[in-house]
Amino acid sequence: MELDIVKFFNRLWRGTAVDRVTGFVNRRLYLAVFWTALTIGIFFWAGNGRVIAITMGVAAGLHFAITEGVFKYLLDRHLNKVRPYIAHPDKIFPIGRMFSDSSFPSSHMSANLAPLAVLWYFYPAIWPVAVAWVLITAYTRLHSGMHYPSDIAAGAVLGMAYGISAVYLVNYFFNCYVLS
Repeated sequence: MELDIVKFFNRLWRGTAVDRVTGFVNRRLYLAVFWTALTIGIFFWAGNGRVIAITMGVAAGLHFAITEGVFKYLLDRHLNKVRPYIAHPDKIFPIGRMFSDSSFPSSHMSANLAPLAVLWYFYPAIWPVAVAWVLITAYTRLHSGMHYPSDIAAGAVLGMAYGISAVYLVNYFFNCYVLS
């Protein structure tokens, strides 16, 4: 069933400008530049910006330590969930950079949701933009043939957990009283 979902989204709007947007949005450099620039902007210009930026940094640190460090580096050989485009080259057309590590969990979802969860905590009114961002990210990972829905769901859960944990950690260790 997961393969059918990936096949559907992989074919949806294939051969259109959506492929180029998918390839761009899935670039690690784009994500790094986007989240770094946003964090710096918040640090300097938002009310309570230093606390928010530090919390976003802690969330990103948790993502890198756990998702990239533990799942993608230490457990990669054990998880070894083959990406859809590799497992089914006759059915899935890869779009963008073709990663070959384990598809579980989706690092892109985790990396996006970790700081996004922090922003959502501090600015609850952004929920429509946050939901749209999550859906676009999920679509691009399916459309590119890099992930199954369970990979995306796991990455989303991990990212949210990192963001929520960061709020509590910053409050506890820095006594910032970010929790109301």
